Amino acid sequence: MAPVDEQLRMLMSGVDYGDEQLRERFSSELKGLLEQDRPLKVYLGIDPTATSLTLGHTVPLRKLRQFQEFGHHTVLLIGDMTALVGDPSDKNALRPKLTQEAIQANEATYFEQAAVILDAGKTELRHNSEWLGKLDFAEILDLLSKFTVAEMLRRDNFRKRFDAGDAIYLHEFLYALMQGYDAYALECDVQVGGTEQLFNLMAGRKIQEDAGQKPHVPVTMPILVGLDGKERMSKSKGNHIGVHDAPEEQYGKVMSLPDEVLGDFYTLATNVDRGEVEGIIAGLGDGSRNPMEQKKHLARTIVTELHGDAAGSAAEEHFERTVQRKETPDDMPEWNLPEGAALLDVIVDGGLAPSRREARRLVEQGAVSLDGEVANLDTAPGKGTVLQVGKRRWLRLV
Repeated sequence: MAPVDEQLRMLMSGVDYGDEQLRERFSSELKGLLEQDRPLKVYLGIDPTATSLTLGHTVPLRKLRQFQEFGHHTVLLIGDMTALVGDPSDKNALRPKLTQEAIQANEATYFEQAAVILDAGKTELRHNSEWLGKLDFAEILDLLSKFTVAEMLRRDNFRKRFDAGDAIYLHEFLYALMQGYDAYALECDVQVGGTEQLFNLMAGRKIQEDAGQKPHVPVTMPILVGLDGKERMSKSKGNHIGVHDAPEEQYGKVMSLPDEVLGDFYTLATNVDRGEVEGIIAGLGDGSRNPMEQKKHLARTIVTELHGDAAGSAAEEHFERTVQRKETPDDMPEWNLPEGAALLDVIVDGGLAPSRREARRLVEQGAVSLDGEVANLDTAPGKGTVLQVGKRRWLRLV
């Protein structure tokens, strides 16, 4: 295997614990594991709470890929049981409960999407229902007995809800224990996750230690913000870039990012050399680099890494033609317009918005036009017209 120092430098790059002492501790533990000169068992868990992965998911996936490239054994764990509870780590309210059917539908293409970043042939796919679904009530009681309510309330989001008098349901406490049990069941050496999940990862160390296993090393990555540049990227918030979004859609979404988050996206969401990234960030800071040109480079880089060189070039050309030069694209999709269809229905059924509520919001904001004329809620779409939603979504009505 590669020299320990080389592995440690790469594997700890970009890792954040929010505490320098924790970083030193876990860096030392990881070094100790690497010095054993054997493939480590490293896993990343993803709950199927939506149908598609986002660019935010690729942050820990890229770290998992680094472990793969050094020859370590990597596991992608689908949290089909933890998804029934929902991770409360980044929430200030109860998550909506998903059904088993919804979870199965959501995860249908997760491995395929993750394989855009990972080497599929070197990735073991597991589901935590394999062990969590077999626990009996006595075993669950034993798991609960390892943690106190006070420990749970030390979590920032639970503490805020408790102090505000908001409801905290008992099953929400179970999430950290369930994720912790995953680490024990997999007998992992390392767990990759987001910084907001550190509490859950530490719970796993406790469960492993109690069972006589050596506790794993948490490797936590910063959270990627969404298109608004503020909140965490999330499909439920509509501020995401999907891994399986069309190249033109991905490119256009990157171009909508606030300038101040470009450095974070270069750092967390691309494979651009770290030295080059540092130069880009410095240039944006001192004004020697043009934000628009740098944003176009970022957009092309992201599309190329997810879809290939040809897609990156085509997406850039499409953006320059339709947005910068305001030309109508020649290759827009066509949609058969039903007789008497309302504008909101056409927008939703034509795939230009996920819901009537979102379609209404877009119309009211003046982001919808027919043949170049801004539409309102009473506008009747007609055959032969071109429907445009925002700057990047087009539909020829036939």
